[in-house]
Amino acid sequence: MPILSLPLKVSSCVKEIICARGMQPGDILPSYTELVRDLAVSYVTVKRGLDDLENEGVIQRIPSRGTFVTRAIKQVPRSMKHIGVIYPMDRHLLFHQQYLADIMTGITQDAPPFSDMHIFSLREDGMVHAAQINEWAIDGVILLGVENDDYLRTFTKWGTPGVVVDYCSQAAPLDYVACDNAAAVRQMAAHLAALGHRCVVYLAGHPQALERIPVGNLPDTFLERDSSDRRERHSAGLRALRECNILTEDWTLPQVNATWISAAADELRRRARTPGCPTAVLTDNNDIAVRLMAELANRGMRVPEDVSVCAVASVGDTAIGERRLTCCRFDFVGMGRKAIALLTERHQTRWLKEPREHRIGFEFVEGQTTGPVIPP
Repeated sequence: MPILSLPLKVSSCVKEIICARGMQPGDILPSYTELVRDLAVSYVTVKRGLDDLENEGVIQRIPSRGTFVTRAIKQVPRSMKHIGVIYPMDRHLLFHQQYLADIMTGITQDAPPFSDMHIFSLREDGMVHAAQINEWAIDGVILLGVENDDYLRTFTKWGTPGVVVDYCSQAAPLDYVACDNAAAVRQMAAHLAALGHRCVVYLAGHPQALERIPVGNLPDTFLERDSSDRRERHSAGLRALRECNILTEDWTLPQVNATWISAAADELRRRARTPGCPTAVLTDNNDIAVRLMAELANRGMRVPEDVSVCAVASVGDTAIGERRLTCCRFDFVGMGRKAIALLTERHQTRWLKEPREHRIGFEFVEGQTTGPVIPP
């Protein structure tokens, strides 16, 4: 792949912006300041790139007014050969954390034949700019777990087609693909209510793995401490339980430590069979549910006879020994497939005027970890 000079990267990026936005003669282009910031190049480099475009008759610069398009650039249909994935954390998580690996499986399974993929890690590589996308000749980008609205707004100015996965926002006109968390918690709340549960604990925690850590040229506030999925499940879960007339105790912890699930099991054991005690625990995900059940077993408590346990979101196999966990098992492979389908669509039609939200569904698994309330 040829290495472009910096001024040529600038002129190529600006052409992409004109093409992707369908800009017409007389439309104003981003300012020098915006191009310097978005392309991560110097003022002199931007000027030289725009000089080339002015010589081609593509733009005209008018002092004190701005830079204007003088010639529209028609989009030429082409196949999507080079796909970029921008991920905030370390690359290895994409292949070792199951739900991320499932998303990547869906992306690679449905990617166009003979296309290749370049993964950009914001934590390992620092901030990714338009010039880098252009240097790799990326035809479209999947922003996986990028939960920074300012960055997404900036991305939309690059002219490169993009789809955001595992996050939803109204901040930028992009396609967003995420779990239908609200539907999942409504399903779980209705299930527990039908079994007669009237006091339920919502159990979740914030993983330390996502703390804000400054890395390279990445702002120290860029990486989220907690994911939007967890925030959505938490708020929607509490609301859904209360709408089912279930007394809800929120045991979400602001920080996770080595003993937090053990402490939750101790509290459930202490209050077991007392008046008004919780009869069920709704956890944020299947990992918390499995760990909680192990701690309860160590204390001689039976699931679901003494307390029911279920999870809002689960990935992969829901078997726990000979039992299955009651949960909502999300189709993360389908999430990846949806993302690549939307990216292919964006590659052909380009510009979106408004954000579009796409929620993936789930399979409700009624396992053996929940049961009817047994009177004391």
